[in-house]
Amino acid sequence: MKKLFRKLKDKKPTGNDQGLSETTSLREALPSIAQDITPPAPIQTPVAQPSPPTTTAPPIEVLPSSNICQICFHLDATHAPRDGNLNTKNPSWAELEYNLPPDTHAAKLVPKSEDLINSANGGCMHCFIVRTALNAIHPGWENEETILHIFLATGVPVVVRLEFGSLITVHMSREEALQSFGTDVPIKFTATVCDPEKPSVDVEIYRPLSPSPSGGSGAPGPGFDLSSLVRHVGFGEEIPQCAGNEDSLNFINQRVNECITSHSCEGNHKLLPQLPSRVVWVQAHTPSRIQLVEPTGIRAKYIALSYCWGSVSPDTYLTDARNLESRKAGINYDELPPLLQDVVTCVRALGIEYLWVDRLCIVQGDGGDFSTQAPKMGDIYGDATLTIAAASGDSENDRILLERDTKAGPFSLDLKLKGMGTLTLKVRRRTHKIATEYVGGDYGRVSTRAWIWQERLLSSRTVFFTPRALKFECHHHSVWQGYAPGVVGNSWSTHVELASSSHNAWLRLLIEFMKRNITNASDRLPAIESVMNRIAVNTGWSPFRGVFEEKLVESLGWSAIDLTTSSGQAGCRMNPGHYAPTWSWASVDGEITYIHVLTDQHHAPLHQVDPLMYELQCRDLDRATGAITMVGSYLIGGIRCTIKPTASYSEESEMTREVGKYRYTHKVQVSGQHPDFLFKPDVPLMSVEGDPNQPYSGSVVRVPYGVDDPTEEWTGNCLVLLVARRKKRTLALLLGASLRDIDGAAWERIGLSTSINVSVWDEEHVKTGRIRVL
Repeated sequence: MKKLFRKLKDKKPTGNDQGLSETTSLREALPSIAQDITPPAPIQTPVAQPSPPTTTAPPIEVLPSSNICQICFHLDATHAPRDGNLNTKNPSWAELEYNLPPDTHAAKLVPKSEDLINSANGGCMHCFIVRTALNAIHPGWENEETILHIFLATGVPVVVRLEFGSLITVHMSREEALQSFGTDVPIKFTATVCDPEKPSVDVEIYRPLSPSPSGGSGAPGPGFDLSSLVRHVGFGEEIPQCAGNEDSLNFINQRVNECITSHSCEGNHKLLPQLPSRVVWVQAHTPSRIQLVEPTGIRAKYIALSYCWGSVSPDTYLTDARNLESRKAGINYDELPPLLQDVVTCVRALGIEYLWVDRLCIVQGDGGDFSTQAPKMGDIYGDATLTIAAASGDSENDRILLERDTKAGPFSLDLKLKGMGTLTLKVRRRTHKIATEYVGGDYGRVSTRAWIWQERLLSSRTVFFTPRALKFECHHHSVWQGYAPGVVGNSWSTHVELASSSHNAWLRLLIEFMKRNITNASDRLPAIESVMNRIAVNTGWSPFRGVFEEKLVESLGWSAIDLTTSSGQAGCRMNPGHYAPTWSWASVDGEITYIHVLTDQHHAPLHQVDPLMYELQCRDLDRATGAITMVGSYLIGGIRCTIKPTASYSEESEMTREVGKYRYTHKVQVSGQHPDFLFKPDVPLMSVEGDPNQPYSGSVVRVPYGVDDPTEEWTGNCLVLLVARRKKRTLALLLGASLRDIDGAAWERIGLSTSINVSVWDEEHVKTGRIRVL
């Protein structure tokens, strides 16, 4: 991949059809009608104050409204091909991003960069707007290999994503599609190959709410209202330049008060919440005014903190058995790390006296009370008046009350239209990545941590302090600073309610959870326990080792995302210890998917015509060991693992991998009458050799933690257990004899197959019986 993009970097710009050379400047590249454009200047003050110099374009010709540009569609979603499908209930990008009516017009365009540039040169005002907006945020983009994505929807700002790379078409054979997606048909799709060293840039184009003194955002010229030229471009508010100024604090207070008085979010009790067993009092009657207290039966508002710990050292500021009493006597503000100083300042400014921070309110280390306090986190975050998520920092040393980066804008774009007047639009780098909100967003390191995943779902209300803006989220909606009045987004936190009414929604949450990192692998189940308990209260389901008893069979259909990642290492690995039974997703460390068993959203059409019919039954659960006893059809198979070296990159030493030098292919033979089938191992596998009298001799097992992957081909035995059938294919677990069971009466999961032909299970060698899985 790096080799490909090195070629892209070295490639000389080809220019446009006006004959650009590689030394042509941006000013020279613009059409003659725009020769006097000045460099964009960031706005430093709120919109009500005088604006600084702006990007201004000289008069340009406007295409007749009857001649719609086929590149940008005049930035009007009603003219462009519709995104989403109302008939199949497939939501558009706008419905995933905002809380909009389902019939809202939305479109997603992917024009060629050179086509948009040529259209702008040819006189399309709207292509010119896009081109100039991109130059304001990322000057020189026209001379790079780029991909454009234009997101349009009625009533919201236009978003343009600039990616650095190229588009490729991928063809997958039936076998490849079956292995990857469980679909028994060839697949063709277009993929984006991006430069990993250049992140994409999202640019937002919007109409300002407050017109400039000259008549800005659509001041009418003689007999013509200029706003009609951009009537489908939504409005936007200016974002305060500091996360801790009065405007930002007002934003938080307004949203919290609106939620408490108007929504039915969790935690909106008639009575004030009862304080946790330990809190930080930030208005204490001590010289330092900060004190760790242990209230009993006191009801009051409090704020909880969600943040990244960072690396822990002897100097990390926390509460342990040695300093507990001194923390209760008083805490010196100046001794707090920068993050906690800002949080205390913010809590005081919001008029709230109590703060809950895990590292201060839970006694850490030996003699601590983590084991008794961790199960209470559901109530602690759920009852908090507000949770502050420190999304702009990676550790306790990073502040959150920061000045905004003026390089992100906003910039003013004044278009002087011949004989018509001036049309003003605003341009800024988007506060958050588009198409990420419906999966939890991407706000930096806080979006990668498993504990924070749980804290967010459990919190009644959260305000995210991100580098570019504040975001408020409750279980009703979300609002970013910069949204126009009345515009709201969807709430990711509502997934905990969705999971209470749909097991598919719960499986999707698990997929997201396993993408999150966790410092101690043994904390993986505790970090999801409170969420499961919340769902259990709503549904009556019983949590059991990361799944719900009532949905156990359906929960077995997980698989590792991919055995080989871009780094050459296995996508999933074994945990250092046996923290969960092998049938549970929690037994591995890495990303997983439930794509083969999901039946909602875009999987619904397949499920309707070819439903998954479950045959496996669970007869017994051992709560002490996590073992389950299943009854179903099974057969004995033989696995052959072929190992081939991966492609060599010796000509570029940085591409040579010290790990992942081999490509592994696993095939299972279950009958001489049927071809071998592929399956997805959960983690790297190996064959056990030894005393042939031992029950596990010759069996296939997971490679233990700390043991190197095999480098030579091997064969071994396994048990194939039928889970469910479709019309042609079946879902089956692959099991190996357990090395932990000396009696040889138990099995351990090693993988999942979605490609076994249904006719295999009608043959004589198939048996039915009880299978115990550890």
